Amino acid sequence: MSQEVKSPQGPKKVEKKSEEKIPWWFNLQVKDLVKPITIKRMQLLSAGALLLALIAGGFYAWENFLREPTGAEFVDEIVDAAGGLDTWKGIEHGQFTRTHNLYDDSGELLKSTEETFYFKRGKEGLKLQVKSVGSDDSEVVVGKDDEGFWATKDNQTVDPMIAAKDEGMMCDSKFCDPQCASSMAFFRFSMPFKLKDNGVNASLASTGFNIAELNLLGGSGKEPTLLDISYDRTVGKDSWRFYVDPQDKLIHKVEYYNKSDKGEIRPEEIYWTDHKTVDGITFSHRWTRYWPNGKVMDEYVYSDVNLDSELPDGFFNRRNSSAIANR
Repeated sequence: MSQEVKSPQGPKKVEKKSEEKIPWWFNLQVKDLVKPITIKRMQLLSAGALLLALIAGGFYAWENFLREPTGAEFVDEIVDAAGGLDTWKGIEHGQFTRTHNLYDDSGELLKSTEETFYFKRGKEGLKLQVKSVGSDDSEVVVGKDDEGFWATKDNQTVDPMIAAKDEGMMCDSKFCDPQCASSMAFFRFSMPFKLKDNGVNASLASTGFNIAELNLLGGSGKEPTLLDISYDRTVGKDSWRFYVDPQDKLIHKVEYYNKSDKGEIRPEEIYWTDHKTVDGITFSHRWTRYWPNGKVMDEYVYSDVNLDSELPDGFFNRRNSSAIANR
């Protein structure tokens, strides 16, 4: 008598098992690193790791070599090239001589003035005293102490406003004081370190240059990087454009756009050459402006720079005729 052999599992149970799906994470489970079934899983992991490495490498190359720096990052580069902000902050006192030569459009020298700047920086701010010697060899000293501005001419006490105006130390602003031009001169001398002050907005610009312009700029002869500077409204209304050599990161040209009290924009175009390093600070020792015909209009030449000379106590105190006579 024949007998049917039944399957150990009923039809419904078999059907249920065939419908089960393999979880998506099955191939990623680490169960046995020896059996061949894990090869596909390891390939996926290796490919994923390689992809992450390529992404990380690409991001590093873009961030460090390919991406154009932001304006603020470029400011950091030119500050470092000039000696570094820490070096500049460490300079508390010093002096330098600035010779101003003025020419007519034919190239003839009209006037030459030699100014010696003495400065001290501290918690109380900048103390500044300027001695000016003109073509007539008269000596004018303009300073400021706790009582206000003072001036002497050939060792005689004079009105500081009149003396400063005669020496070209004042502008036409109603807010101008006897050290207006001297303070601006020291501000420019402090470039590019002043670009790290609060309220400064920096951005990069681009334009085309011809060979003549590149020759005037000096430097490596490569097309410069243009840095545009503006200020928060609470800080200032002027604007600057700096032409920076892409190799040495030094400033080779300055365009200054000054907005006067009358609302007029008065641009200046100054070429900075003859860069030298003194007491750890690298800066241009010759600033030149040109007439439209290519002749030199005027130039400022820096010499006798000493950024480590300590000034005696009371140096910035006013000098009157009796005090001078007793020296």
